[in-house]
Amino acid sequence: MAEAFKGFGRSQRQSGGKLAGDVNGIGNGIGRFQTRSTSRLPAILRLQSENFIANLSEKERKEGFLSAEFSREQVAKLAEDLGTAIAAVDAEVVAFLCAFRNEFNHGSPVIAKMLDTYDLVKFDGKPLNSYNSYIYGPVCIDRAYRRRGLLRGLYEAQKQDLAGQFDVGVAFVSRSNPHSLNAHIAGLGMTEVRRLRIEG
Repeated sequence: MAEAFKGFGRSQRQSGGKLAGDVNGIGNGIGRFQTRSTSRLPAILRLQSENFIANLSEKERKEGFLSAEFSREQVAKLAEDLGTAIAAVDAEVVAFLCAFRNEFNHGSPVIAKMLDTYDLVKFDGKPLNSYNSYIYGPVCIDRAYRRRGLLRGLYEAQKQDLAGQFDVGVAFVSRSNPHSLNAHIAGLGMTEVRRLRIEG
């Protein structure tokens, strides 16, 4: 089976302090924050499982899905390292956005192939591998809380938290997930930098 994928580049150069431990209201009783604690791990794993492609019907997949699942250990390491942006309602996690370093042990041949193409990809006129970059995502929002600005809120929280550490964040989105593609290109203004064809 072959699928085409898109990658995105987005500049992270800006000023801003850490958000770790701070809670900022998004609205409608929703708080967002950056966490390096593993206390939210069960909630993140639950939300991840509920939105993993294999656990969704064809109709549900049209509203977006996760192409892969991280293990409990991987999710914990992500939170402890670069942190995970969380949106919560009454202490219940309703959305999360991860970030990880290029050298993180993700175990994904797709991400590995994407990283291998950085020398062939240009962003703002420069090879992508000339930037200090990280991997953006995965991002997941509870279906009951979509279209409320949570993606934008988590994205801005992540940018502020990682400001000064990286030049560019790069996302990987399947072309079979048009809901996510539209949310990131039209919604967040990300830039398509390359399409990959994955065999397997």
